Amino acid sequence: MSVVLIDDAMTGPKPSFNVSPPLDCRVDLRAFSAAGRAWRSALAAMLPLLEIAVLGITAWIAALLVREFNPGGFDADIAGRYGLLASSMSLFAPFVLHIRRPGSVRGRARALRELAGPYVLFGAIATLALVLNGDADGAPVQWLGLWLLAGFALLLVLRSLVLRAPAREAVAVVGAGPATDRLVRHLQRRDGRDVELIGVFDDRSTRGGNGAVVRSGSVASLIELGRHRPIDLVLIALPDHAEGRIVDLLKRLKSLAVSVAMCPCGIELEMPRMPVEYLGNQIPVTLLAERPIRRGGAVAKMLEDYLLGGLITLALLPLMALIALAIRLDSPGPVLFRQRRHAWNNGEFDVFKFRSMRWSPRASGQNLQQTERGDPRITRVGRFLRRSSLDELPQLFNVMRGEMSLVGPRPHAVNMKTEQRLCEEIIETYAHRHRVKPGLTGLAQVRGYRGATHTAEQLRLRIESDLEYVEHWSIWLDLKILVMTAWTVIRGENAY
Repeated sequence: MSVVLIDDAMTGPKPSFNVSPPLDCRVDLRAFSAAGRAWRSALAAMLPLLEIAVLGITAWIAALLVREFNPGGFDADIAGRYGLLASSMSLFAPFVLHIRRPGSVRGRARALRELAGPYVLFGAIATLALVLNGDADGAPVQWLGLWLLAGFALLLVLRSLVLRAPAREAVAVVGAGPATDRLVRHLQRRDGRDVELIGVFDDRSTRGGNGAVVRSGSVASLIELGRHRPIDLVLIALPDHAEGRIVDLLKRLKSLAVSVAMCPCGIELEMPRMPVEYLGNQIPVTLLAERPIRRGGAVAKMLEDYLLGGLITLALLPLMALIALAIRLDSPGPVLFRQRRHAWNNGEFDVFKFRSMRWSPRASGQNLQQTERGDPRITRVGRFLRRSSLDELPQLFNVMRGEMSLVGPRPHAVNMKTEQRLCEEIIETYAHRHRVKPGLTGLAQVRGYRGATHTAEQLRLRIESDLEYVEHWSIWLDLKILVMTAWTVIRGENAY
C-alpha cells in the first residue's frame, strides 16, 4: 500500500531521508499490484469462511478414506454421521482459531505460530466431542487423527497464502512540523517491508519552521499524482487544533478515490499497538491499555479453562482424595485451607489449597507472614505437598467456579507485604496484572519467580513477567506455560 504524508510545517534543516519521486506521473508496473492487494484483502476477509469449508470438506474426505481402507469398522452410515459431526464443529472453528493478535512475522512462520496453539485447543474440543459421542477407539480414532492432521496442513497452507508478504501499501503524508517528523520516523522503522512512502506534501511552502523532512510538493501535485498512479492511503499529520485546515484538506482530497486518515497524536509513543474503539458508538478513542483477552479470545480462554481444566480435575480426583486422607491422618484440622486473594478487576476471592501447616482456630488472616525455608509451622505431609506443589491442586475448583484460570498471574494474598510495604506501594503498575483472571500457574512461575518475595526486586521481577503475560497473551502461550510448569514442578525450585 502506498502512503502519502501531509506535513504542515516545512522548515528547518533538510534530513537525508529520501522519498520516491512523487511528481513522476507515468503509470508503471506497480499499478498492477493494486489488484493483487485487493485480491489478498478479500481473501483475508473470507478466511474464516474458507477455514470452515476446508475443515468440513477434509472431514468428509477423511471419513471416505477410512471407510475405503477399513470397511469393516466404518460403514457408510457411520462415515456420514462423523462427517456431519465434524461439519457442525467446523462452524465453531473460527471462534477458536482467530484469537491471536497480528504479529510482525509473515508467511509460513507467522501462520504456524498463530495457528498451532488455537488448533491444539480445537483438536481437544473435537476429541472431547468424539468421546461424548460414545466412540473413542478403532476407526473413529483413525478418522479423527486423519482429519485433524490433514486439516492442520491445509489450514497452514491457506494461511500462508493469505499472510505472505503483501504488495507494499502506497502512503502519502500531508503536513509539516513535529507531527510529520514523528510520523516519517515511525514509517522508517518499517524498513520498507509493507509501506511505500510516496512523499510529504504541503501548501504552505513560504512558511518558515523547523521540519526535518523535505517537502515533495503541494497538495495540488498530490491530487494530480493520485489520478495517475495508485495511492492506498493519505495521512494528514496536523495537530488537532488545526480543524479548519483539516476540513479543507478533506474536501480537496475527496476528489481522489483514496482513503484519508488522521495521524494519531501519540505516534511517537512506544506502544505495541494502539487500537481505536468507539465510546457510545460515536466518540473515537485510542486505547493505550486495555483488557487483553476480549471477544473471541475470552471465549477461547473460557473453553480452555472449563474443558481442559475439567479433564485435569477428573483425572486428579483420586490423587486429591489420597492427599486429603493423608492430611487428615497427619494432623488435626480441616483438609482445605482458604485464604483471601486478589482477583480479576481488583476483586477478591477465597483461594483453595490443601492445608500444609498446623491449624489454629485463633489464626488471623490480617497479619500475614510469608512462609520461610524450614518454617516450623509446616507439617510433615505439608512439606511434601509444598515441595511438589500438590498443595495447589484444589485451585482447580477455583477454576471450575470461574474465579481463576489455568494460566495467569498468580493471585497474591490480600494485605501481603514485602519489605513492610503493600505490593501496590512498591510497584505502581501492580493493578494492571488484575486485567485478567489469576492463574493456577503463570509466566513468572515457570521463570523461577515463585515462593516468597522478601525484597522489592523479587516482587518487581515477578510483576514484570505477569505484565508481559497480560500484554502478549495467546492460547499458544498458555499451552507452552502449562508444559513448562510440569518441568518446573519436577525441578522443585523455590518450593518450600
